[in-house]
Amino acid sequence: MFDTFLENETVLILIVSLISLCFFMFWYFSSKRRRRHFKFYINYLMYKLGFQEYFSKHYISRVHVLDNRDPMVDVLPHPRIIWDTESLEDPNMLRKTVAIKLNKIADKLPEGVYLKLYSTFRSRIKQNEIWKNTVNKIAIQNPDMGSSEILRLAKFTAIDPKLDMGGHETGGAVDVALCDFQGQIFDFGTRFHERNDKTKTRSRLITKEQKANRRRLVRIMKRQGFVNFPGEWWHFSYGDRLWSAYKGKRSGGIYDSVEKEFDGKYISVVPIYHNISSNSSNSK
Repeated sequence: MFDTFLENETVLILIVSLISLCFFMFWYFSSKRRRRHFKFYINYLMYKLGFQEYFSKHYISRVHVLDNRDPMVDVLPHPRIIWDTESLEDPNMLRKTVAIKLNKIADKLPEGVYLKLYSTFRSRIKQNEIWKNTVNKIAIQNPDMGSSEILRLAKFTAIDPKLDMGGHETGGAVDVALCDFQGQIFDFGTRFHERNDKTKTRSRLITKEQKANRRRLVRIMKRQGFVNFPGEWWHFSYGDRLWSAYKGKRSGGIYDSVEKEFDGKYISVVPIYHNISSNSSNSK
């Protein structure tokens, strides 16, 4: 009889627990905000477990940003950083914290290794030009393709400034590679901005040496808090939405767009200081 009582009590506890769980789930998911949080962290978990290659752009765009007003500064020359003048936009600027971090990375590079800088802050005007050129190129290459399909394909390689914001527009993203003293980059499997199946950071179509060079670059940048975008081995972020998402923080963004649109013009909403040194102490 005592055993029967215990069994009945156990069943009762299970029933009460299930009912309580159902009420809790109903209460939790009744809030749109909490549903969005849940979906974000499920997406993050799927990425971390390797079930998906990237963090969804949809959820990256929903990361909350509270800009910390870190000023924009000129990226000053550094003896271990080589600029790619063909791809860098003028003026060459970054958030002050990001510029300092780049210099700290350069300070600690091994002998014979240099950091090649391809891209820093990208203005809204420049981003709009890139978007239009991408759309036009796809349209010319595919004359029978409809406009909606052209725009869909363009979004795979460029960002529509009217719909989304890229990390470069925040002053927190950089495109970099490791190179020798002449600026010749090490073998990473593809050139900068070359887009194919080998572009992904963890592509299986590259050699052991190329994989090692990519891991080395990611490791060097990670030491200063940068996050690599898995779809492009050269792209690293700090402080923007992508950085926050891949850190698993839905409300962790600290860099918003440097420019906002007012009356059809793009105006800076972040303090900009020219010729203010962002160099680190250069101590090795």
